[in-house]
Amino acid sequence: MGWRCYLRRAGWVCLALVVLLVGLELLSRWLYPERVASYLAPAEHDGQAVWVDNQFFPYRFFQARSAPAPMPVVALQKPSPQTIRICLLGAAETLGSTGPEFGLARQLERMLRHRYPDVSTEVISLGLDGANSYLLLEMARDLHRLQPQVVVVMTGNEEIVGPFGPSYLRGGLFSKPRLARPMLWLTRLRMTHLFAAISAKMFPVRSDLSVWRNPEPVTLERRLAPNDSRVRRGHRAFRRNLEAILRTASAAAPNVIVCTTPVNLSDCAPFATSYAKNEQVAQQVRETLRQAMAAEAATNLTEAARFYSEALRLHPTHAEGLYRAAGLAQREGLGVEASALYLRARDADALRLRADSRINALIRECAAVAGVSLLDVETILSTPAKAPGRDLFLDHVRFNFTGNYRVAAALLTRLEFMRVIVARPTGGIPSQRDLAAELLYDPWGQAAETAALVDEVVQAPYRWQFDNAQTLMRLREEAQQRAARVESIPPAATANILARRLDGRGTDAWLATAAAHIMLRGGLLPQAEREAVVAMEQWPHRFDARGRVALIRAHQGQEAAEGIRLLREGRRDWGYYDITWALTIGRDLQKQKNYEAARPWLEYAHERDPWNSDILVALADTWHHLKESDAAVELLKEAVEHNPRNSYLWEELAVIYCLRGELTRANECFDKSEEIAPYRYERLLKWADALVRLHQYRRARKPIQRYLIFMPDDPVALALRDTIMSHLPQQASGAEESEANGEADEEKSPSLLDLI
Repeated sequence: MGWRCYLRRAGWVCLALVVLLVGLELLSRWLYPERVASYLAPAEHDGQAVWVDNQFFPYRFFQARSAPAPMPVVALQKPSPQTIRICLLGAAETLGSTGPEFGLARQLERMLRHRYPDVSTEVISLGLDGANSYLLLEMARDLHRLQPQVVVVMTGNEEIVGPFGPSYLRGGLFSKPRLARPMLWLTRLRMTHLFAAISAKMFPVRSDLSVWRNPEPVTLERRLAPNDSRVRRGHRAFRRNLEAILRTASAAAPNVIVCTTPVNLSDCAPFATSYAKNEQVAQQVRETLRQAMAAEAATNLTEAARFYSEALRLHPTHAEGLYRAAGLAQREGLGVEASALYLRARDADALRLRADSRINALIRECAAVAGVSLLDVETILSTPAKAPGRDLFLDHVRFNFTGNYRVAAALLTRLEFMRVIVARPTGGIPSQRDLAAELLYDPWGQAAETAALVDEVVQAPYRWQFDNAQTLMRLREEAQQRAARVESIPPAATANILARRLDGRGTDAWLATAAAHIMLRGGLLPQAEREAVVAMEQWPHRFDARGRVALIRAHQGQEAAEGIRLLREGRRDWGYYDITWALTIGRDLQKQKNYEAARPWLEYAHERDPWNSDILVALADTWHHLKESDAAVELLKEAVEHNPRNSYLWEELAVIYCLRGELTRANECFDKSEEIAPYRYERLLKWADALVRLHQYRRARKPIQRYLIFMPDDPVALALRDTIMSHLPQQASGAEESEANGEADEEKSPSLLDLI
């Protein structure tokens, strides 16, 4: 056989592969007709051609079960020539993911309407939670479709830990920056959705574990020191991506504004610290920092400053040491020194969730090279003597209402300076207080926002911050105060206030969404349904708009089958959205102790995905409350047989056994959970709570004391401990308290210093 024969065979093999791939792509397009690769998809609304957000765009980069939904978009394909269209391009964290109805785009839009009531303006937010410059580069490809007059680019966070970043939690090919461009091209093919579906079917256990374990200690395994070469590669990739984004934006719009990215500095402790490679130096730094903390606790601030200085001399990029030293400087009134230390602590954070100094320097450089307008938000929101903190931020990167207001005001000033709007302003800019009232943020949105933050802070990566317990206690106190303020308003008064604020608002889908949520929680179900339907009519393509209507109707007693039909109506492909909303509605009904109504929703979700551990736990809990604990136990036993490395399932099986009075089996399951995931100390709180429900107060004492070693300021745990102690004999409880103190001496609270 000659070389020509080998060449001919190779050609036939290549041809066969091409035919196979083309066939798979055609098959995928038939199976998934709605999963286009672009961020925007064509649709029709009120008889007009519009662009809407593509609900399946995030599936290109995230697992379907955990993929965030894009920000809502409904924009005319041919806007009026008199309309000033402004597009915000950025991660949803920057644009307002916790409450987008109160976020940056909404506030800027309302400011423009007040300032220029006779000018047609439109603010469109192209945002995606967790997006970095790689994803924004793909989203920017659709900017020309919108024909905007202005594009505002806001990016910089998640560059290292986001998709294609060197420390991306998903790992695999998605954590290889050098493969980013080929991978981005591959994700545009429809067959990638087919491969993802096949993988989820073949390896369901791995899919479930990857969802709930992603935020856990694997994040600590991906710590990167400031001088790590992978960080420098990430910075180089960011520069290339940002340059390409600005070129694309400049081709789509005559005016482009790029913003620097501020982050929470003074009220966000480092998520992880990279330690000295020399163990002797690391040990010396640890001891010195302990001495500094002891001196600070004893109010010996001079001695504490000396110890902090020595520790940072030994290890200049010790993130926790820098942050604690900054706090001491701020306490002594040294604002400039404190700000400098906070900046260093941010840049030294080994879990690089926040934009660092180099990222912002690159934004400034790229703006100069591209010749676009630079809005230095980092400088606007800070002063040399005051680093930004919780006065502007909800968490590490997301603006609170005040932060969004200040950025929106700065953008409006820049738009006027650039003469984007030719007409003279005939109105004023609303005050922050007036805008909060207009958008229904005060008091309802603020209360809901704080409650959502409490749920987030108990999860990773926030739980790995050394001051997590104090942050959680503060947020819970704020949540209680704000919830009490909302509850103090009678339902009739709430209805009257909302009616006045909604009067004349037309078909504002964002306002209708906020009003529906408020009315639902206030028990005003018919009014809530009316507003939810208004939002659904404006966003008929969005599953969350349909899910909100289904949720409200479920609370009104509608059969689950009708709600499920609404979720699936008019769609061939539901992705994972119908499962997510079925679980959400089932859990919400569970909270209202309406287990009979929750059951069909959770059973539908389980039928669609029998491997989802969240669904399994919720369904088992519902069956247990419906006096079907045998079925609940069998469901969880089967689950742990198929998924034995999921500590979450073991915990819930232990709780069911405990509530059934089978304490020996419960102990075995709790031990198994601890063996798999010793860092999940929530199991101790669950264990204690289950024992209290059985009136087993003496047995409950030990797990609650162990939990309080890790979370000493948790008000829920403290209240549970008080309940336990109040049911124990005084003498016994005193002896047990001493025993608990002895255990606490042996088991110290795990700060980042102890993880060296």
